[in-house]
Amino acid sequence: MIRKHFLSLSFFIVFSLFQSAAGQTTDQRIEEGKEFFRKGDFIHAAMIWEEVSAHSDPEKDTGLYADILLNLANAYQMLGHHRKAVSALESLLPLLEKGKDRDREALFFSTLGDIHLSLGNSDQAAEYFLKGLESARQTNTPRVLITVLNNLGNGVAAEQNYVGAMTFYEEAIDLIGDSKENIDLKSKILLNLVRLEFQMEKYQELAGVTDTVLTEIEALPDSFQKASDLITLSRLLHKIGKNLARSDEGLIRNEYQALKSAEQIGISLQNSRIISSACGYMAQLYEAENRNAEALELTRRAVFFAQQGEMPELLYLWQWESGRLFKAAGDTENAVKAYNTAISTLNPIRQELFRGFRSRQDTFNEAVKPVYLELTDLLLKQAETLKDETGRQKMLLNARDTMEILKTAELEDFFEDECLTSVQTQKTVLDRTPPNTAVLYPILFTDHIILLLTLPDGMKQISVPVGSEQVSSTVARYRERLQTRPLNLFLEDSQAIYDWVIRPAEAIFAEQKIDTLIVAPDGALRLIPFSTLHDGSRFLIEKYAVGTIPAIQLTDPGPMNKKNFTILIGGLSEARQGFPPLPSVTAELEDIREIMNSKVLLENKDYTLDNLTREFKNNEYDFLHIATHGIFGGTPKESFLLAYNDRLTMDRLEELVGIGKFRENKVELLTLSACQTALGNEKAALGLAGVAVKAGVRSAIATLWFVDDEATSLAIREFYRQLNTGISKVKAMQNVQKKLISQRRYQHPLYWAPFLVIGNWM
Repeated sequence: MIRKHFLSLSFFIVFSLFQSAAGQTTDQRIEEGKEFFRKGDFIHAAMIWEEVSAHSDPEKDTGLYADILLNLANAYQMLGHHRKAVSALESLLPLLEKGKDRDREALFFSTLGDIHLSLGNSDQAAEYFLKGLESARQTNTPRVLITVLNNLGNGVAAEQNYVGAMTFYEEAIDLIGDSKENIDLKSKILLNLVRLEFQMEKYQELAGVTDTVLTEIEALPDSFQKASDLITLSRLLHKIGKNLARSDEGLIRNEYQALKSAEQIGISLQNSRIISSACGYMAQLYEAENRNAEALELTRRAVFFAQQGEMPELLYLWQWESGRLFKAAGDTENAVKAYNTAISTLNPIRQELFRGFRSRQDTFNEAVKPVYLELTDLLLKQAETLKDETGRQKMLLNARDTMEILKTAELEDFFEDECLTSVQTQKTVLDRTPPNTAVLYPILFTDHIILLLTLPDGMKQISVPVGSEQVSSTVARYRERLQTRPLNLFLEDSQAIYDWVIRPAEAIFAEQKIDTLIVAPDGALRLIPFSTLHDGSRFLIEKYAVGTIPAIQLTDPGPMNKKNFTILIGGLSEARQGFPPLPSVTAELEDIREIMNSKVLLENKDYTLDNLTREFKNNEYDFLHIATHGIFGGTPKESFLLAYNDRLTMDRLEELVGIGKFRENKVELLTLSACQTALGNEKAALGLAGVAVKAGVRSAIATLWFVDDEATSLAIREFYRQLNTGISKVKAMQNVQKKLISQRRYQHPLYWAPFLVIGNWM
C-alpha cells in the first residue's frame, strides 16, 4: 500500500506530464504509463492512463479502452485506492458483454475479484473470480487462464481453503511448464505457493525449495514488482526460519540475498519504498544475529527513505525497530522515545494498514499489538525503579494509557470500524476508583503477568512469574471444562488461574475493603468468566461483585440516574432459521414485563427489525431486553442476534440503538439473553466484550455460552428484581449468581457462570 495522493503532486510535475504528451501517439502514451508502473511510480502511471482513457473512444476500439482501464485499475490498486479501482472498471462490463472478448472479459472479472478481495468483500470476490474462470476456460490464451487461476488461488487461500488454493496454483504452474513465455507469472505463483505452504505449517519442506523460488525471481528483468517480490520472499524466509527448531543457514543466506538484490533495484529505480523496505528488513536480519550496531545504522537509513517518501506504514516499523535495538543496548530512555514515536506514527494509520491485504490473518497481532505491549513493558519496568511516588503513579498511568490505546485498537480491528470509539462523548480517566472498588488489568507478557491495579488510593503493579503461553493453554482447557458438568474437572485449573491473577492482590483488596472487582481482561483471559475462579473454598463471585470492561476509556461509569425505567422487550421462543425453540422465553418476557412495568413486548412474529426500529424511532427507552439466540463468532459477519425473519448484525444493532443517540440519555442497559461465543475463539470473546461499545449503550448483560433456557430465564428475571432494589448492576448479578450457587441443581458454573456485566458496572 502506498499512501501518496494525487493532490500532493507539484504543479511542475503535472505540467511536465502534459508537456511530454505533446506529439505522442496513444500507444506511446500507454507504453510510457507502463514504464512508470514498472518503476513503481504508480501516480504518474495512473495520471497518464486517466488522460488516455478520457480521450479514447470506447465504442470504436473497445479492446484498447479495456486494456487502458485494466491498467488504470491496477495502478489505483497499488496506490491503495481500491474503491477508485472499482469505479474505473464499472463502465467496462457492458462494453465487454457486447464484444464477446473472452480474454479481456476474463481479465476484467479476475481483476475486479482481486480488488474486492483487497476490500474484504470475499463473497463478491468469489463471484467475480468464478465468472473470470468461466471466461478464461473458453479462451485459447494460456497467459489469461494462468492469471485467473493465480488470482482465484489467492482468493481461496484468503478463506483458508488451502487445498483448493493449491489445486489452482498447481494447474497454473502446469500450464506454464518449461516455457519461458510466462516466467514472470511463474515466479509470482511460486511465491504464492511458498506463502500457502507456510500457512499450512510445512516449514521443513519449504526450507529446501526456496533456492528455486529465489532463482526464478532473480531471472526477471529489474522492476518495482521484482523488488517487491524479493522483499516478500525475504519476509517468508524470515518467518519460516523462526518456526524451525534451529536456524537454517541456507534460509538466512537467501533472505540476505533477496534483500540485497531488492535494495540494488530500488537504488537503480530511485524508489524510496524499495530502499526503505530492504534496509529495514535487513536491519531485522542483523538484529536476529545480535549485530545491533549494524542494525541500528540500517534502521536509520530505512527511516530516512520512509520519511522522504511519506510512508508512515513503513516508518513506524523502523521506529519500532529502533526502540527494540535501544532496549537491547540497555538504553531505556531512547527506547521509550523511539516506541512513543512509533506509536504516534501508527495511531492515525492503524486501519489503513489492513486495506489492500488479501488476508488480515494475524497482521494485527504481528505488526500492531506488540508495539503497544513492548512499550507498556518498558514503562512498567521504569515505574519499578522510581522512588518518587508521584513519578511512579504517573508512569503507571502512562503504561495503562498505552494499554487503553491497544484495547481500543483491538476493538476497532475486530469490528473493522475505525469510527467505533469516536462516538464516546467523553473519555473516562480513572486514576483512583470509588470506595470499595478495584479495577484489575492483567497484562500477559511472554515470561510474566503484570497485575495493574487501580484502587481508591492510586495505582499499583504486581509481577507474577508465569508466561502467556502457559496462561493461554490453561485457560483454553479451563473454558472447555467449565462447560462439562461431571466430576468438577474445572477446579484444578480454576485454582491455578486464581493463584496467578487474584491471590497476589488479595492482601491489598482486604486492606482497602474491596467488594467490587472490575476486570479489563487481556488475550486468552477474555475467554473465561472471572466469577468462577476458585480459592480452594469459595468462588470469586462469593467474595466480590465482578464486572467486565473492554477498557476504562471505553466505559461510561456512573450510577443510574433514575428509578422508573422504560424497557423495550423482544424475543423469540419459536424455532426459526435452523435454530431450536427456546420454550422458556415466553414466561421470561412476561415476567420481565411485569417486574419492569413494561408496555411493549415484541415476541415471535412481532419480533422483527421493522418493529424494533419503529419503537426506537417513536419512543425513548432506557433498557433493551432481547431474548433470542445470539452468536458471537470470530468476525463481525459471524456475530448476530436472531430475529423472526432476519438476523440482527452488530452493525444493524448499532444503527437500531443509534436512532435515539441524539436524545438526552443513552440506552442504559442492553440485555442479551441466550447468546454464546465460539469456544476457544479469542476474537469472538473480544467481540462480546465490546458489544456495549459497538451498540452505543452504557452497559450490557450477555452470556459467554448458551445455558439451558430455563436457567437463563431464572437468572435474568432475578437480575431485574435485584436491580429494582436500587443496587448496582454488578451487585445485582452477584446476588443472582450466589442464589443459583446455593441451589443444588444450578450450583455448577455451567449454569450460573456465563452471565457477564459488561461496561458500566454501577
